[in-house]
Amino acid sequence: MQLFSFTTKYLTFLFLFNISIFPQHLAQGLENYLHEYYKSKNVPSISAGISIKNKIYWDDAVGLADIENHVPANRKTLYRIASISKVITAVAIMQLVEKNKIKLDDDPRKYIPYFPKKKWKFTIRQLLQHTSGIRTYKSGEFNSTSYFHSTKEAVMYIANDSLVYKPGTKFLYTTLGYNLLAAIIENITGLTFPEYITKYIFLPCKMFSSQAEYQPQIVYNRARGYERNEFRELINAPLADLSIKYAGGGFISNTEDLLKFAEGLLNGRLISRAFLDTMLVPTKLKNVQLDSGLGFEINWDTDGRLYFGHLGGGTGFVSLLVIYPEYNLASVDLINLNDRNLGKPALDLANIALNNKYIHPRKSLADRMLEITTSVNIDSAFKIFRKIKSDSLAYYNVGKSEFNYLGYDLIELKRYSDAIKVFNFLASEDPKDKSGFIGMGNAYYFAGQKNNSLYYYYKALKLDKSNKYIHDMINKIKNH
Repeated sequence: MQLFSFTTKYLTFLFLFNISIFPQHLAQGLENYLHEYYKSKNVPSISAGISIKNKIYWDDAVGLADIENHVPANRKTLYRIASISKVITAVAIMQLVEKNKIKLDDDPRKYIPYFPKKKWKFTIRQLLQHTSGIRTYKSGEFNSTSYFHSTKEAVMYIANDSLVYKPGTKFLYTTLGYNLLAAIIENITGLTFPEYITKYIFLPCKMFSSQAEYQPQIVYNRARGYERNEFRELINAPLADLSIKYAGGGFISNTEDLLKFAEGLLNGRLISRAFLDTMLVPTKLKNVQLDSGLGFEINWDTDGRLYFGHLGGGTGFVSLLVIYPEYNLASVDLINLNDRNLGKPALDLANIALNNKYIHPRKSLADRMLEITTSVNIDSAFKIFRKIKSDSLAYYNVGKSEFNYLGYDLIELKRYSDAIKVFNFLASEDPKDKSGFIGMGNAYYFAGQKNNSLYYYYKALKLDKSNKYIHDMINKIKNH
């Protein structure tokens, strides 16, 4: 669907040279996308925006920041930005590197000697890259309700744990490892971590709403977070205290502030372009190059354009910051729901702007079929699927993942025979894909039919002989 008469080449000219004459009706296309996304994905609310050449071109919010009290979301609504916090921390570290106060290849114990010596040494660079060997979350830590009184207390929480692997040999995403970076900042500057971030990141960028989230504090305009239950109904997200992970996932912000942060990166207000470029060098391990650098995720879109940024997924929230350095363009989305299949609206919005072409946010086939299955039966749901496939394909996501979602939703509801029909369809559509056979194995397992379960696990094993989950389930059945 072509919305505008301008060519992509002309739009690129405008991006690079004269944003003041950027077509005003492009904003309408972005606005249309936001409202269609809100309806198609059935989220409580979404806030999003785009900046171009250090100017916020468009931003808006739709939906409810608080469903129970019917509080509308607005441009100033504060959302948990989750792991976008990591790039803020990473930039703060690079400020200290640029001022020659620390070096990337220093041992963190040089600055935080209270952290115990490990079997192997690791570096500040490896902390930023998630290659330090520090562990990821254990059960219950993602939604921790414990209050940590200081950065040092959060660091010491993992201080006695062994490194999971030799530093520099593997990638293991670790939010808790970023607490060591916060501790380094504190010990170098004499400021608390939130104080440093406010003074040297937020205030220079005029990010007047952003802050570390202190759970007991009254924060005006803060959104409430949500998730879905087994019936795919919205429910309140569990309580979580973010003091366990301020550096890696503990800030709240809004669209305007995050776009200003992106502007601060692109215009050199926070760090020089040379040091930003250093952050965007992909991490290399022995036999692989990662799609991440120092704090930032690095990628290319379907048209081959470089962008960097970070996804966030926290208790009750998801977020995305996308920055296209060549076009001086940044895009943000903030959603007060942590759920599957939400896509990447910030990336869609950036592509609408760059490509002069509208993108339809697709509805969830799994949710629609579950609704029909629950109210009628699975056969009626498959009739709906065939109709969608024939005349509504552009509006629904009909990928294999949707059938996986539906199958496991039905297992969750203990509708095992319906789940088996779904996974059997998935397996028949692509006999070389193990997911359908694993799904049938799981459905039969929970239905108490262990022999049938083993049969399908073995079929899946033929397609993926090294799959740990399949081996574990086969052993579990054989040993009980």
